[in-house]
Amino acid sequence: MKYCTRCVTPDTRPRLTFDDDGVCRACTWHDEKQTIIDWNERWNKLEALCDRFRGKGEYDVIVPCSGGKDGSYVAWMMKHELDMNPLCITVLPQIQTWLGYQNLKNFIDSGFYHETINIPEDRYREVARMGFKEQGRPKLPFVTGISTTVLNKAVEYNIPFIMYGEEGEAEYGGAQDAKEKIDREYLIKYYYSGFDPKKYGDLWTLPEQKDLDKLYPTHWSKFEDWDPEHHAVIAKTKCNMQMMVSGSIGTFTNYSQLDDVMQDLHAYLMFVKFGFGRCTSDTSIEIRRGRLNREEGVGLVNLLDGQFPVEYLDYYLDYFGMDEKEFWGVIDKFARKDILKKTNMPERPYMLKRGCV
Repeated sequence: MKYCTRCVTPDTRPRLTFDDDGVCRACTWHDEKQTIIDWNERWNKLEALCDRFRGKGEYDVIVPCSGGKDGSYVAWMMKHELDMNPLCITVLPQIQTWLGYQNLKNFIDSGFYHETINIPEDRYREVARMGFKEQGRPKLPFVTGISTTVLNKAVEYNIPFIMYGEEGEAEYGGAQDAKEKIDREYLIKYYYSGFDPKKYGDLWTLPEQKDLDKLYPTHWSKFEDWDPEHHAVIAKTKCNMQMMVSGSIGTFTNYSQLDDVMQDLHAYLMFVKFGFGRCTSDTSIEIRRGRLNREEGVGLVNLLDGQFPVEYLDYYLDYFGMDEKEFWGVIDKFARKDILKKTNMPERPYMLKRGCV
């Protein structure tokens, strides 16, 4: 594995590139955000978009939001800084945590109009099992559904403006070709990993093109420099978002992706498939922001990355209807054995052969 010389992101990250100095595209993109992009101009474009859609109906914009840091931040900024009237929509996760339930309640209580989408449990499990076994993606129905169901609600309610959070491809070193307006090609190519999700059923079917053309879905990170820690501070102070006492499984941060037990398996599969997990992602962000140096980051990654959520194993077996042999058979099928070694430790069944360097 080749690692970025500035952060700790490896070349196994899909679509990541490096410059001649061995610096990854996520880091050079961060530099461009600080030196080249005119964020005042971008903010003016956002204000113009809000002016275009404000007052056209009961609600001005849809903000997908789970009660976590990013959706709470975007919704708060839309309402209190841009004078919009957002309808916040939550697609409930597959196995909601108590903290996720509480944070969503706190968010709603902080003054937002809100609607919940409940995907039927049997379909959720069926598509999740399929995604887990065929693609190593246990959160496939949720990750896909937060776009398809929200876009269809926008068509149904005639609320064309939709504000998602980060444009992850550019933020984390992938493709740089995303337009300001999210289109079908972008969704299928990047959000859905090349798979058209309509085969999973109506809940995962995108609106017809004529309806999609009437919508304006976009990403907040197109208009403001994206900083998760700043979002967490605002979500806590303005929307009473609660954080974990210590870091999440496999990382040191305590404010990200707190609402779903399945998230920890999702992050573990990322490690198994690509040799980096949640700690690598969080550490690289903190290095770019100047809140960690690379030496500290390498130490954190070697200590924390790739932890398996042992305490949730019974939840996963029950959810997928599997015994341990079948479950671990799926994990092993996706494991990158060229860069990983198997261990006898329940909390770290696989580890990097070399470690992060």
